[in-house]
Amino acid sequence: MSLHVASALPARFHLWWAVSTLGSAGSAMLSFAVIWLATGHGAGAVALVSTLSVLPPVVLLLLGGVLGDRHGPRRLLTMTSSAQCLTLLALLAIAQGDTGVLLLAAIAATSSVITALQQPAALVYPRLLIAYEDQLARALARISGSVSAARILGVAAGGALIAAVPLHVVLAANLLIAGIFLVVLRTLRPRGDASPADSRGRDGGVWHAVVDGIRSARALRVGPLLGAVALVCSAVMPVVAVVLPSSARAQGWSAAQASLLESSWAGGMLSVTLLISVTGTLARPRRALVGGPLVIAIALVIVALPLDVPWALSTAAVLGAGTALFTTHVAPALLRRAPAGQMARFQSLTALVQLAPAALLNGVFAALAGSGCALLAFLLAAGLAGGAAVMVARVVRESAEILPA
Repeated sequence: MSLHVASALPARFHLWWAVSTLGSAGSAMLSFAVIWLATGHGAGAVALVSTLSVLPPVVLLLLGGVLGDRHGPRRLLTMTSSAQCLTLLALLAIAQGDTGVLLLAAIAATSSVITALQQPAALVYPRLLIAYEDQLARALARISGSVSAARILGVAAGGALIAAVPLHVVLAANLLIAGIFLVVLRTLRPRGDASPADSRGRDGGVWHAVVDGIRSARALRVGPLLGAVALVCSAVMPVVAVVLPSSARAQGWSAAQASLLESSWAGGMLSVTLLISVTGTLARPRRALVGGPLVIAIALVIVALPLDVPWALSTAAVLGAGTALFTTHVAPALLRRAPAGQMARFQSLTALVQLAPAALLNGVFAALAGSGCALLAFLLAAGLAGGAAVMVARVVRESAEILPA
């Protein structure tokens, strides 16, 4: 690890960090509650709800990036957070005692639409809250760690709440959290909130701006890294969101017990991201970018075996550690190469690469897990992670510019 420790992160970043963690916990709580209720309606319901959770971002993420660059991250986050509050209020009004598939699908779809529009701006916004560029990797690792902690708390809370209270109580809790997020967002004053003027004036509309972001990624020759991101996310996201809870229900686990699997995965991520947030990334990031997917692949093979609860939870934690080892090194590598004035749309392209392949495969994983073929789903995911390791290893051999030692 690098021994250099950057100056202390500013108070405004820590306030954003805290409220982002709270928001992530609320989202995780609602997501688990919805997918757990969907598992009670069969494999078709699981496939529908999980697909609606990831499909809208595939369509809207690039648009969110363009809007973030055009209007500024803070303004876009304010608008989307306001829309989230109104949407949750409307869902709360119609959710009294209802847990039908249509309501679950509506919750999944509306939540993912808002997330898609705000995610690129949310990824860029922390950069406006720090004082020095050498704080970036630590700031991103700290946010990633907080997301992992939020998943631990949120998923566990979702599992406990949905077993004890109706769905509308979970929606009400999310509405409260969204309101707090909006209030804090309005009080923050970042260093800057707009893209350079030249980037606003020269694009010829949304589609032109989207094409600009894609061209920038091609010119920077980060395609192999983005490909590895796509494979890792395709391996991990459907397994954590769909395969693990479906497999747990098939084995007779309760909602609270099933939530421990995702919490363990998040705990493994948290342990690595907290370490990176203190010590910095590896001096040779290539090792993490190859080793992370390999750890993921091995953990997926092991969790596919018949394991008792302690071993299953431990393996899920290892899966999370491998995920974080990869993400904490690939995120700053990509963000540092984002062109000036195109940060949000570049981040939206990165987020799209994370979600699109996973969305395409989500139905396949849901069908396999729901039909009793969880073993095959785990092995398929392991193969995808192994492919990511091979792809990054090729980059290491062919281009020191993209992955400097």
